[in-house]
Amino acid sequence: MDVWKRSPSPQESWSDAEGGNENGEWPIKGIVGEEIDPDGTLRYEVRWGNWSRKDGTNTTWQTDIPDRIDLVNRWKRMQRLKRHALVQDGLDMEVAWPDDAVHKRFTSLRAQAYEEKKHKELDTNPSAADWDKEIELACRRTDEPDAEDGNAASRLRVRRGTPRSSTSSDVPRTSVKRTRTLTPSNPPSSSTRGYSAMRNASPSIGDDTFRSLMFNKLSTSLVESPRGSGISKDVAEGSKNIITGHSVKPAHASTSAGLPKTPRSDVKGDIIFVRPVKPLHGRARLQSNWNQAAKEAGAATIRISNEIADAEIGPHLYKFKYMERKYHFGNLGLRSIFDVDTGAFLACVCTKCDRASQCDCQTESEITNERGHKLFAYNGGLFAFRAPQGAEVIECNKYCRCSQTCDNRVAQKPRDISIDIFKTKQCGWGARCRDALPRGKVLGLYTGTLLRREDVDNLPPEHIGYVFDLDGTEIRGQHNPGDKFSVDSYDCGNWTRFVNHSCTPNMKVYSVVFDTIREVNMPYVAFVAFRDISAGEELTIDYEPSAAEEIAAGTGKQKQKMSPTALLCRCGAEQCRGWIKQ
Repeated sequence: MDVWKRSPSPQESWSDAEGGNENGEWPIKGIVGEEIDPDGTLRYEVRWGNWSRKDGTNTTWQTDIPDRIDLVNRWKRMQRLKRHALVQDGLDMEVAWPDDAVHKRFTSLRAQAYEEKKHKELDTNPSAADWDKEIELACRRTDEPDAEDGNAASRLRVRRGTPRSSTSSDVPRTSVKRTRTLTPSNPPSSSTRGYSAMRNASPSIGDDTFRSLMFNKLSTSLVESPRGSGISKDVAEGSKNIITGHSVKPAHASTSAGLPKTPRSDVKGDIIFVRPVKPLHGRARLQSNWNQAAKEAGAATIRISNEIADAEIGPHLYKFKYMERKYHFGNLGLRSIFDVDTGAFLACVCTKCDRASQCDCQTESEITNERGHKLFAYNGGLFAFRAPQGAEVIECNKYCRCSQTCDNRVAQKPRDISIDIFKTKQCGWGARCRDALPRGKVLGLYTGTLLRREDVDNLPPEHIGYVFDLDGTEIRGQHNPGDKFSVDSYDCGNWTRFVNHSCTPNMKVYSVVFDTIREVNMPYVAFVAFRDISAGEELTIDYEPSAAEEIAAGTGKQKQKMSPTALLCRCGAEQCRGWIKQ
């Protein structure tokens, strides 16, 4: 299509370049990259020796290098080996970022060995192109007499003459899930396709569709249907119950050893191929567990990038309890403090919370305008950055009469953006979002085990890097009365535990209450976009915002003496402070 044709590359000017030989030729150092145009044209990124542009770059794109065929062949050989290694590693495919241009997709697919992975899969399982042949063969088998009794020699067990039904719990656990792509996330995340078929006409059984459920005692082939047949949610999620639309009486339940005889007849129904579930391991297992917990909380997916190898996942993460929201209370005494009596809450009677000054639950809110009139912390669902230092955001609580769609219920709502956990270049694992985020978008809450701050010193050393002090209402240099608490997300928590530090972060944190009251000093910590964030950009916060405030106020020194317990900062920001206090 002309609309996707690549614009002509500007002609390079070699006349004023130095470093060439007497014939005006420059040496090629090698091929360093490749791209595939939408029309299938392969182009190589060539790095030159003794030549560069004014901006310092020294590569050009070539469709061929006729005088250095050896370099091209070597590059092709290396790429084939690389793609072969990717196929052996697994058949997962990355999903392109939503803002990627179309012309990048072909290059991305080739880099991930898409064609090689597809051929390997087709060698393992029947392709969609063979679907009709498979179905006709299955239908012919159902008409054979021995397919109706328990001694059937066919590899497929066939149930005939019964309404569409759910199988009994004796049937081996089955699944029709096959991971192709990784989209949390994720949460998370993977692409799931149901395998079924509905045949409206068959030369062997007449105009009525024959409905049956076929099992192999060990396994059966999975055939992708070119037509949707509506496999139930239970089948798509690997449930023991495979429901095709009608109920079944317990007396009709089947077992894996064989199916009961039924009268021979033409009955409407589906043909569904199933196979036993393969247990998940490593990254896939972790991602599945986290997404299940996120789903139960109504949150979007979590995706763990396949950049993270299974060997990089520590044993403690398999025991990690994913908690999208709410704290874990290892100390029941703290739980009793958090769960205050109903009478302690200030609740509004609004049908719609339009004005904070008329909303009873905002009586203790410290967010006001210059005239002292109370304001909500949010504007159109986005955080408005109106809360002064040391102030908590008070959202409508469970005793308020307003609906769950109230504009003053934001941080308490389930996360509606998918999160990717990925491997950064220098800072271990990190978190990013697949979608562009506007300033003020609330992304989630920091969760984990709530404990008294004086107990933090008793934690194992590996926990310290995951402790978040609930000090949002504390003001430096002043007496801050009341009990003080922290949150430890080493053993339980959510995706926010992977958010890395940056001296110039793109997120801020603020304290918010809705499950309890301000006086107990147990707010939640909410993460909010401090500026517009591009899709795929790593999400970061400042682990020590007070240091940035001192520098901004001119009271801190740009170069400070490093604390003995400090960590070297690797955020890479232009205004990096060099270290992080621990």
